[in-house]
Amino acid sequence: MQKLLRIFVSLLCIVICAPALYAANIGPGSDDGFINYSAKSGDTLIDIGKRYLNSPSAYRTVQQQNRIADPRLLPVGKVIRIARSLLKYQAVTAKVISVRGNVMIGAAPASAGQNVGEGVTLRTAASSFITLSLPNGSRVSLPSNSDLRIRLLRTYTLGGALDYDFDVAKGGASTRVTPLNSADDRYRVRTPRAVSAVRGTDFQVRYDAALNRDFAEVTEGALAVGAGVSSDIALPAGNGLAIPPAGAIIREALLPEPVFIEPGKIQANPELLFAVNPAQNEAGYRVTLAADAGFVEQLADVVITGREAKLANINDGNYFLRARAISANGIQGVPVTYAFKRRLNGVSATAGAGNDGYNFKWQSDGGGIRKFHFQLFTGWPNGTAMIDEPALLDQQITISDLPPGDYFWRVGAVQYAGGEVATNWTSFEKLSVTR
Repeated sequence: MQKLLRIFVSLLCIVICAPALYAANIGPGSDDGFINYSAKSGDTLIDIGKRYLNSPSAYRTVQQQNRIADPRLLPVGKVIRIARSLLKYQAVTAKVISVRGNVMIGAAPASAGQNVGEGVTLRTAASSFITLSLPNGSRVSLPSNSDLRIRLLRTYTLGGALDYDFDVAKGGASTRVTPLNSADDRYRVRTPRAVSAVRGTDFQVRYDAALNRDFAEVTEGALAVGAGVSSDIALPAGNGLAIPPAGAIIREALLPEPVFIEPGKIQANPELLFAVNPAQNEAGYRVTLAADAGFVEQLADVVITGREAKLANINDGNYFLRARAISANGIQGVPVTYAFKRRLNGVSATAGAGNDGYNFKWQSDGGGIRKFHFQLFTGWPNGTAMIDEPALLDQQITISDLPPGDYFWRVGAVQYAGGEVATNWTSFEKLSVTR
């Protein structure tokens, strides 16, 4: 029989130092939960009902639940547990701070600056992304092909406690949570078989429909996982878990940061290319491209199983690449972030025999002032070039009277833009000349 799995996420010190308190107030298994109120001098349950309850007469329910004999007599300091469903609250909104591609909020396209509230569903299509900023400064980012519904987004009148609750039905959500101020603040993210209750941490949760597995990976903070066993499973930062449809939960240390080959080099070709130096136990990689170091404005997000990540053409600028290694169990590892420059300076070339000799022609893409560098080597392409033309303006050159033999040649596009000079070379091409 499939077990009901619960994930409780909090800072490790909170899990260790106050387990009873947080089990009562923000345990992931509770859809309602309670907020504690400490009675002050002059308080009565009737007055509390008028100030804090959505129906003043609901004080009778609070009286019964707390076994209070006289609603007019409350000892100073008595702790009263009040169900959240009884409390007055103010509905708040999240703000869309970045959107790219085909993103729907409800039945309408999303737009930057838009406010969204409880009950709204967000859907991202392929190559589409959205980031929300919450009232307390936390952020939620959705990658491509994700569905997220906002269950709760409110502030209770009692103590100003926050209650944020999100439901990931497909895909994932990366979350950076601002540390919460009160034990009564609650921040939860759900997947089909798990609920993650968060207190000041950096983590992501996902549901992979193809694998029918829930995932969670934590880089800051800690997890305590209830899985229908006698005690919770501690999951500190640097660890991840996978929840299969049946059977035991899978827990493992996150794979270390993947190593990319020259990740900071200028990306000059029309298609961006990033090559990874694979290590053992890496089944694949998740690569995310963004315009900012906080990955609010995401531009691309791909999962690869080979050694190269190819990303679509983007405008010139400064960008950031984040990558995670993926384990055999599908758990995504510790992220690494690289900064790089994008300066389109593409070049492609061809060669062929003509009436006057051998014609070398090339085409290029990119802005700025452009010149071209042509080199031809006899035999293997090392040492000194037989022909070396460093500042050509035309996009062709003709070489006549080449003796029989093997030659190697290439063309470099030299770009002068933004006070910088950069050269992008074609690969060496072989040319065999016979009589």
